[in-house]
Amino acid sequence: MRILKIVIWITLVALAILGMRWLTSNYSVSELQDAIEAYYWYILSAYALLISIRGLLFIPTMPVIIMMASSIDYWVMFSVTLVATCCSAYLVCLAVDHLDMHKKIQALPSKTLKRAQEKINSSGMAAITGWAFFPLVFTDIIVYIARLSGMSYKQILLGIAIGEGLLIFIIIALTEWLIALLQ
Repeated sequence: MRILKIVIWITLVALAILGMRWLTSNYSVSELQDAIEAYYWYILSAYALLISIRGLLFIPTMPVIIMMASSIDYWVMFSVTLVATCCSAYLVCLAVDHLDMHKKIQALPSKTLKRAQEKINSSGMAAITGWAFFPLVFTDIIVYIARLSGMSYKQILLGIAIGEGLLIFIIIALTEWLIALLQ
């Protein structure tokens, strides 16, 4: 059963990465923007779904966020991305609770993991907020660690909402600024 889960996970991640590569190699940015505008609700729904499950699959979504920010109204984009990001964090918390990861994580001899857990236990929500704001790491890793450390769902989701919310706001604002500058 474990091998099947790993195979499914690897397949989904590979399909997501290959799909993103295929899109960017076969279509120009303006063609993708036109498609987003033409199929607005379908693409927005697929985007929200992708952002919502990214934490379970560790799918890098920064390029997708930037592409969507270039074609969708600022506040709609911010709202959908923030809600979907919080849904992703919630799904990760559920996965940690229902897949009995506490036992699995205790078997790991990783010093880095233990240091991260100590940092979360000492700093609490501030550690989650800071990690979520940093754009070069997977936010969902801190969600896993925080939930394994015993933090409540509310604290985790609030930290993610603040940190990721600020990051999403900045990404969208920079994308809008660059588009205005290039036109």
